[in-house]
Amino acid sequence: MTTVPARCEDHSRYPEVRAVPGRWTPGRWFAMLALVLVGGLAAPSGAHAQSLLNAGGLGLLNDPLDARARALGSVGVGLEGWYMLGTDPSAAAGLNLPSVTGTFQPSTSRIEGGAQAGGTRFPMLGVSYPFGRHVFTIQLGSFLDQEWEVRADRTLDVSGEDVEAVDRFESVGGIGQARLGWATRLREDLAVGVNVGSYTGAMERRFIRQLDPDAVGFGVEPFLNQGRWRASGLTIAAGATWQPSSIVRVAASVEHAGDLTLDPVAPTPGAEKSYPMPLTVRAGGTVVLASDLRLSSGFSRADWSGVDEALGGDAARDVAWGYGAGVEWMGSTLLGRTAPIRLGYRQQDLPFHFQGEPATESAFSGGLSVNLADTETMPVARIEYSLERGTRDAGIFSEEYWRSTLSIRLAGG
Repeated sequence: MTTVPARCEDHSRYPEVRAVPGRWTPGRWFAMLALVLVGGLAAPSGAHAQSLLNAGGLGLLNDPLDARARALGSVGVGLEGWYMLGTDPSAAAGLNLPSVTGTFQPSTSRIEGGAQAGGTRFPMLGVSYPFGRHVFTIQLGSFLDQEWEVRADRTLDVSGEDVEAVDRFESVGGIGQARLGWATRLREDLAVGVNVGSYTGAMERRFIRQLDPDAVGFGVEPFLNQGRWRASGLTIAAGATWQPSSIVRVAASVEHAGDLTLDPVAPTPGAEKSYPMPLTVRAGGTVVLASDLRLSSGFSRADWSGVDEALGGDAARDVAWGYGAGVEWMGSTLLGRTAPIRLGYRQQDLPFHFQGEPATESAFSGGLSVNLADTETMPVARIEYSLERGTRDAGIFSEEYWRSTLSIRLAGG
């Protein structure tokens, strides 16, 4: 088979915004970006297979992280400042302005043997709104990517004669999560948050067989067999952030996911199937090493043993671990604006086996951001970028990839 190319603050008032001279106000940026991102996420992404490992189990795990988290090798919890990530519910507690965050992520992979794959995901979109000391959020995020395509050349016996044929196995779609969240600061040094959500998305599988027209004539239509399944199920996550001093910040979150249910969409035959999703624990923190230098690190643990049993055994890991760390230098500038530079490394056990072998992903990363406008307590217009150089390995199978991530954060009244 050959793989081919085929998501002390005063909360009673809004602080004054220092806008970039000669540019739109943050409020106009906010409205424009919201329209663009909602339109982009509503439209088909046109993504093709980004990894052959998408075909393993229920798909390739794709955490809903933004460019900053990717650049720092983060597991999705414990970074400095206030932000929106579904993996870190309490981190939104300090967003005292209405804000929107959008991320898109193009990537390319080179599989051992020279085959290429690539596409673009939209892994995260979030909107927050403060109300007194409380912050409410709506987030759409990625979870499992199932875009893949495999082609096989065959020779078939048709009425006693050998006929060349091409078989294509395609999977289109993926599973995401929609979350509603709440976060608040109990004290100046302690914040908590909760989000509840539902699995979203659908998966379509197709098998197409095309016989050689020179042998059977051009009037023979390709054979097509396909099915479509819609995803559903509930999730809940809770977390806390504690900053005991001006130089240390720690955070943790726990996500309990119910069963992921795949329900066939008519006329697809069969009954719905459910798969137990893992209990995931994440912990991390940031330490200020110098006035312009921060170190962040963290780990994650997810128990996939229930999924392995539901898939028939030997399809998933019992426990998948993730580790990551990164440094951030705040002393650089670009065009007169603050432009932090970041470097990181992350290693993640992938939950599903590939050809019976456990799979692992690791990546070195780097990135930067530019604060276009700020208040005294938070940036209101920021562009962030990261670039990762990584590998995915499963037994003797290996693939290399480049993944870039671009995030835009805007806030305003």
